[in-house]
Formats: sequence, C-alpha cells, structure tokens
Amino acid sequence: MPVSPRPFTLVCAYCSWKETILPHSDFAFGQDTLISCPVCHTPSLERREASRHEILRTRLDQFLSLKE
Repeated sequence: MPVSPRPFTLVCAYCSWKETILPHSDFAFGQDTLISCPVCHTPSLERREASRHEILRTRLDQFLSLKE
C-alpha cells in the first residue's frame, strides 16, 4: 500500500530561497526534485523536514491559487 512521504523544505544556503514540497505519493518520488536554486543557480540546496507552519502556509497558498 502506498504511503505518502513526509513534507520537506528545500533551502538554498547562499540566497535563503526556500520552497516546501507536499508529496502526494511515493510513486516516482524525486524525479522532479530541484538540483540547483532557481534564483541564484547554485547547487547548494539543503533538504530538511518541513515545519508545521511551512506545511500550513503551503496548503493555504495552494488553496488560494485554486480559487483564482
């Protein structure tokens, strides 16, 4: 039975850009993960577990984008 992976946040060590990812399933997990920062283009992304605040903020942003 598929188990959805835990949400995680990618953070750039140089420019402090970050994005929280909420994966829906473990199928093809990691194939579309960013390798370098989309802002400064350095390969310095660190992956960490997302905080509750980051998860809630990302879900709220997704909900509001559906309404537009």
